[in-house]
Amino acid sequence: MKKSLILYIFISIFFLACSSKDNLIITSKNEKYGVFSSKENKFIIKPIFNQISFIDSINDNDFNWFENRNSNKYFLYEYNNYFGVVSLNEVIYRPIFKKISKFYNKFAVVQENDKFGYIDENLNLVQKPIFKDARDFLFDVSFVQSFSNDKYACIDKNMNLLTDFLYDEIYSFSNGFVRFKKDNKWGFLNNKCEEVILAKHDFVYDFIDGVAKVIDGEKIYFLKQDRLK
Repeated sequence: MKKSLILYIFISIFFLACSSKDNLIITSKNEKYGVFSSKENKFIIKPIFNQISFIDSINDNDFNWFENRNSNKYFLYEYNNYFGVVSLNEVIYRPIFKKISKFYNKFAVVQENDKFGYIDENLNLVQKPIFKDARDFLFDVSFVQSFSNDKYACIDKNMNLLTDFLYDEIYSFSNGFVRFKKDNKWGFLNNKCEEVILAKHDFVYDFIDGVAKVIDGEKIYFLKQDRLK
């Protein structure tokens, strides 16, 4: 009975597991969080953080396990509503990010104050937060917004701009194409940021099952995806 009581007290005081893997458990002690190794029977990250969790999706409190391709283990921590990243050996980022997105094609969007940039799967800051907005890398390209004119440009995985800041609006990819608005007209870009349909339509809808609805004045017609090169 005494042994069970001690075990119960130990669990209730020290362990509030959010997720675990490889004998690592997120724990709470004195209202602070750390990482405990049940294999080594000790804290490997001391419980000094307001919040700490395994990384995968670091946005909207959707926290899961994260490993990069070298099997390095990382954790997210929170301090005063800002996020940082810590490994088992060091703090990689102090808590400066308001938001870190899910990883898409090995990149995640980070927000510092009101500016957006990118980190890669090894948690390197490959693009400093300088943009008004930054989209996910759903393909080998993404889109970033300028503070100077509020327009969007296309960016590749090397963080090179493929276009000027030309686009008033950019939507998400659908069937490999993204609709854009430029000079009050609508068109389509492909997943290489090529304008396969110029901005000449009053409005266009996303491609769904290979077909997109187009409106020009009182005319309504449909574009077939297989006719686009």
